[in-house]
Amino acid sequence: MKSRRLTLMVRSVLAAFFVSVGIFSFSQNEMTRISSSGEEEKWVLTFGDEFEGNKLNTEKWTAVDGVPRDPYQDAARVWYSKNNVEVSNGLLKLLIKKDTLIDKPFEIWITDRMVPLKATTYFTSAEIHSNKQMSFGLYEIRCRIPKSKGLNSAFWMYGEKDGVNNEIDVFEYWDVRGPLKLAYSAKRLCKWHNMTTHYKGRMSGEGYLGEDISEGFHTFTCVWDECKIEWWVDGDLKRTIYRYEGMSGRGKSCGSFLDKRKKQPVEDVFPRDPMNIIANVAVKKDPGGPDNLNLFPLSMEIDYIRYYQKK
Repeated sequence: MKSRRLTLMVRSVLAAFFVSVGIFSFSQNEMTRISSSGEEEKWVLTFGDEFEGNKLNTEKWTAVDGVPRDPYQDAARVWYSKNNVEVSNGLLKLLIKKDTLIDKPFEIWITDRMVPLKATTYFTSAEIHSNKQMSFGLYEIRCRIPKSKGLNSAFWMYGEKDGVNNEIDVFEYWDVRGPLKLAYSAKRLCKWHNMTTHYKGRMSGEGYLGEDISEGFHTFTCVWDECKIEWWVDGDLKRTIYRYEGMSGRGKSCGSFLDKRKKQPVEDVFPRDPMNIIANVAVKKDPGGPDNLNLFPLSMEIDYIRYYQKK
């Protein structure tokens, strides 16, 4: 609890500093920030979790048990277990363990029905998703990710409306190849930040090589409105995509552009329907899986998850 109190004190000091320099101010349920277009914006916290207490708040979250995707384990070989979700000392921990499960039965939706299958896995991990769906707004997580070859740590939003997939990956950190794309690069592990959108089966992805995110806690922010999506890390803008032609490079806010939107071509890969918030760590199957079993168990540690709507 001492560490938790220290964290809160640091947050208060940082908030006071940022107010003094005009970047943003923060109260319990409201936040004021300067947008990328230079406008002052006010946001209201409408969903969030500081992960106090000693168990997951099931009114807000569902912990996955089984195989939620990749039914035939073509990419990952992992069993998600609700027993790998822990809450203590103000942190949510998604644990990754070296566990062997043989022919574990599960059911998964494929095309138009639930299909019974069996899974053989050598790792268990954890995934949570919000019980409610959110739409345009500001999504934020403060977390530290685990470091091992073969892991894919992710914070993302996903939803389907009338069979159409909507997805925003705030971050995904997986194994990356070197500059020549020939072999796995240990030097780039936990440094390549993938930022992606999906809509109607199409994808728009971009990434960059940054610092080692596993070495400490970092804050990832996604601002999604009707006109654009922005990815921020620790207060720095990393990527922007625009829904309408004519916005790019002009620094325009969505509010000043909406009157023209019907005249502009629409970006093909721009989610527009409500989505659930998801945090998880996947484990690749061999030969791309973990190569040092002595590292386990590992965990993705989450300080908070918040969702704001513009006031």
